[in-house]
Amino acid sequence: MFYFIYGDTPLPLKYEELMEKIKKSNPNIPVKIYDASQNEEESFLEGISINSMFVPKELLVLKRAEKTKKLDNLLKIVGEYDLGQKEVVVVYEEELNDYGKATNEVGKKVLTNAEKLGKVIVARKALEKKGIQFFIEKELEISEYEAEKLAEVLGDDFFKVKNEVEKIKNFLGGQTFILEKVLPILSISDEYNLKKLVEDFFISDNINQLLEHLKKTKEYMLFLYLVSEELNLALKLVGLKRVGDLKETISYNDFKGNVYEKVKKYFKNNRGFMREYPIFLKLKYIPLFSEEFLLKKIQNLLEVEFSVKNGGIEEGIGVEKFIIEFKRG
Repeated sequence: MFYFIYGDTPLPLKYEELMEKIKKSNPNIPVKIYDASQNEEESFLEGISINSMFVPKELLVLKRAEKTKKLDNLLKIVGEYDLGQKEVVVVYEEELNDYGKATNEVGKKVLTNAEKLGKVIVARKALEKKGIQFFIEKELEISEYEAEKLAEVLGDDFFKVKNEVEKIKNFLGGQTFILEKVLPILSISDEYNLKKLVEDFFISDNINQLLEHLKKTKEYMLFLYLVSEELNLALKLVGLKRVGDLKETISYNDFKGNVYEKVKKYFKNNRGFMREYPIFLKLKYIPLFSEEFLLKKIQNLLEVEFSVKNGGIEEGIGVEKFIIEFKRG
């Protein structure tokens, strides 16, 4: 059997689960591990090509396949061999930048060739989040939107989420789920706390609590990511008002109908189109900012990120300077 496993943060755990599954199904199976970062692809192919009459089955693993220059061609060659006596695992790790985007996303040709050989396993953080949301929705019998909001509060550690869901069940005792009711008993994720502080900062210009939080947690790169999201979202909303597609005074019932259907193409993330209500809540940004101001702040943010990454300034100093100089124009 052939397995191609790829992804980002959850990859090591998924890989260990796959290895355990293979070993459990094939007790005492001999294991050979090759490393593409050490140019061991030829040895890997040689191992696949040889079938021993003394060993009924063996497990061959090619790790760090992302280092292979022509991985699609290598997979084609693998397909030329008889894999009847083999369990073959190819591992491709996608590296994420500071904004959570893959810098070496696996190519379509590679995936096509891998699918022809056997099973493709995806281990991406974004998909893990979807799984967590589905778990919350079913366990608490709440809507998809409520599950999404609760998952945002709890974070993406499944074992923590599972414990918090049990805590919620015991707390409610059969009563209707209301997020505001259960918030006081929850262990809220650091990302959610920072996200709320960023939103408050955009609306009120209150910097003290935000600065104190960042000094304590050192989540400076996460701050840059969250601010980038908010600035770009605000820029879209202000731009849509300028062309007459949006008004900040619109009611939610009017917004969630034809209005959002018309503009939702601008509000898409890695999980699909964003929901109406979170976008509706952001309409409060429209009277606060001009397009010129938002574009200037996006440029300032990019300059801070560039300086931090190139060692021109310490991340804490760069971020604090950005916050202190953040004024509406």
